[in-house]
Amino acid sequence: MGIDAVLTIVALVLSGASVVVTGLFSVRTARLASELDAEREQRLETQSALKAAERVYEPLAMAAAELQSRIFNIVETGWVPLVQRYKSHGDYAVTSTAYLFANYFGWIEARRQAVLSSSGEGGRDIAVQRLIDLVLQTLRRSEHSEGFLFFTTEQRAIGELMLSWENSADANARIPRVMGYASFAARFRDDVDFRGWFTPVDSGMELVAAGDHRRLIEIQRALVALIDELDPKRRYTVGFDLAPIEPDAGSAAAEATEPS
Repeated sequence: MGIDAVLTIVALVLSGASVVVTGLFSVRTARLASELDAEREQRLETQSALKAAERVYEPLAMAAAELQSRIFNIVETGWVPLVQRYKSHGDYAVTSTAYLFANYFGWIEARRQAVLSSSGEGGRDIAVQRLIDLVLQTLRRSEHSEGFLFFTTEQRAIGELMLSWENSADANARIPRVMGYASFAARFRDDVDFRGWFTPVDSGMELVAAGDHRRLIEIQRALVALIDELDPKRRYTVGFDLAPIEPDAGSAAAEATEPS
């Protein structure tokens, strides 16, 4: 075989090898690019989830602050004086107290759905989730009584009933809407099935009317811890007294209202 033929064969072999190597590098490059794109999308998704969660921090902090404020007033003054204070407004004391629980559950569900498609990992949000879980667990514990006892699925169900979503003006984002007090009060009074979700409030009123505030104090303290994490600089909750109720405050309040 002549030298020219050998060189031709070598050239063909090298060309073939080059094509194979180029193909392998192309496949590897495409795979790496795909992995990088997936990592970037996951990172953006996580950031988006955190931003979505943070968008509901303000209304969630406000809802928690309003609920703990009502609890503080009940423990401080007693349920009967609270009812008497609003006697001219009919069943306002019961209806508004039920609403404050429902409003909180609504914003908890808004936050949950906002991060539903992502892990939502991030130092601050993990801390928020732990404190949300603490409130949830406190509300579902039944060591003392059935008063203000909302099981996990009940909290979720009420949140779903309270929550709706609207598209933003540019249709690029959804805006959470939690039912306002006027709509809630009308449904609470007229819809027997809807009101049935709030029997824990009715039984809780019987509990505190008898002077037992232990569950309310536990709930209030858990809510204050959550607010401290959501709004450490009090940008959203300025004006609220957010001091945790001392564990023995309920006994002191009960003794103060006992007839002599």
